[in-house]
Amino acid sequence: MSAIATLLELSTNTAPNEWVSEYQESILVRNAKGMNNGASLFGLMSRLKNEPAETTEYRWFERDPVTREVFSVGAGTTVTATGLDFSLTQAGSENVSGLLQPGTVLLAVTGGATPTNEGEMIRIDSQQAGPTYSVTRGFAGTTADTLTDDTKWVIVTLGKGEGASPVSSVYENPSTLVNYIQTFNSAVAISNAFKGSKLRTDIQGPLRERRVQALERIARDIELAYLLGESFAPNDPNPGGQYFTGGIKEAVDSIGASPAQFLDDTSGTVAGEVTLNAVQTWTESFMTVGSENKLLMAGPGVYAMFSNYAASATNGFRITGQENIFGMNIISVLTPFGILDMALHPLLKEITALNDWGFVVDLSLISQKVMEPLFLEPNIQLPGDDSYKEQFRAKSGLKLKFAEAFAYVKGVNTIV
Repeated sequence: MSAIATLLELSTNTAPNEWVSEYQESILVRNAKGMNNGASLFGLMSRLKNEPAETTEYRWFERDPVTREVFSVGAGTTVTATGLDFSLTQAGSENVSGLLQPGTVLLAVTGGATPTNEGEMIRIDSQQAGPTYSVTRGFAGTTADTLTDDTKWVIVTLGKGEGASPVSSVYENPSTLVNYIQTFNSAVAISNAFKGSKLRTDIQGPLRERRVQALERIARDIELAYLLGESFAPNDPNPGGQYFTGGIKEAVDSIGASPAQFLDDTSGTVAGEVTLNAVQTWTESFMTVGSENKLLMAGPGVYAMFSNYAASATNGFRITGQENIFGMNIISVLTPFGILDMALHPLLKEITALNDWGFVVDLSLISQKVMEPLFLEPNIQLPGDDSYKEQFRAKSGLKLKFAEAFAYVKGVNTIV
C-alpha cells in the first residue's frame, strides 16, 4: 500500500520523473561580444563591396606612382667626377635611360649606408644609353661632395631648351596580382527520427539550432581565410582540386621580408612590449597610403594597448570619438598620421592564441570576389537514406589592392 501523506512535498511525494520542471527553449550561445558571431570583416564586405567572379583564378593590375628616385653606383666618387652610374635600386644595374634625359636635375638626399646629407644638385648633360651619364656637379651654385655608394637622388625636374625636340617617351609597367576563389562548406546531417522529434531546446524540432551552428562555422571559415589565409592553386587544376584564397596577412608579407606594415614585440625588452617609436613607424607605414581613415580589427590585447595608452599617456595618441556601425562599437584614435578607427574583433578574442593580434583594413581598397554567394542548399542526402542533410556553401575570395595600405600586428599588448 502506498504511503499516506497529509502534506504533499516535492522532495518526498513525487516520482523521479513526475515533476515537469522548466527549461528555456533554444540554446544560449556564448559569443565574445554581443550577438556578433565573429565574422566582422566578412559581414562588412558583404554590405559594402562585392565583385562578380568569372573564373576560379582572378587577376588584377597595380602600378606604383611614377618613379622619382634613383641611386648612383660606386663609392668614393670625388667632387670633380663628371661621370656617374645610376640604377633604379640600391646595388642594382637597371637601365634608367628613360628617366634620366638631358636637362634632368637631381638632388642628393642620402649617401646610402652612410648618409652624406649632400646638398648638391646635378644636371644630366647629354643623352646616354647608361649606366654612365655625363653630369654637371654642383649645379646652379650648389656645393658638390664626395659620394658614398648607393647615394639616393630625387628627380627634381626636367628642363628643355628653346626649340628642342620632345623627350623620349618612358612608361612603367604594372604588376600583376593573383588570388583564387575558395569553396567554403558547412553541412547539417541528422537522422529522420531525430529531425522529427521535439526537443526542450527547440519544440519545433532540432533543425533550426543545427543550422545556426553550421552557419556560424562557415562564416568563421571565411573570416579567418580573409585574415590569415594563404593563396594556393593545384599544380594541375581539375574538378577535384582545392583552391584557397589569400588573406590580409599574406598580402602584407608579400611586400618584403620584413615589411614596415608588420608590428611585433622585437622593439621591446620583454615579451609583449613595443616601443612608442616602433608604433609610430608602423602607423606611418600604412596611414600615409590609401584612405585617410583605416579600421583596426583588434584582439583584446591590442585593443587594450591602444585604448589604455591613448587614455593615459601624456604624449601620444588620443581617443577622439565613438560610434556604432554594423553592430560594431568603434572608437577613433588620433595618431600623428591620421584617424585610426578601432574595433574589438570577437573572433580574435575567442581564439586565445590570437588575443594579441590585429589587422588594419582600408575598406576602400578591399572587396570580395563572389562566384557563388553564401546560401543554404537543402535535401542533399542520397536517395533512400533514412536521414536528412543540407549544407551552407559559398564560393568567394579576397581582392586586396595596394597591400601597403594594410597592416597587421602580432604578439603585442603594451606600449613602453
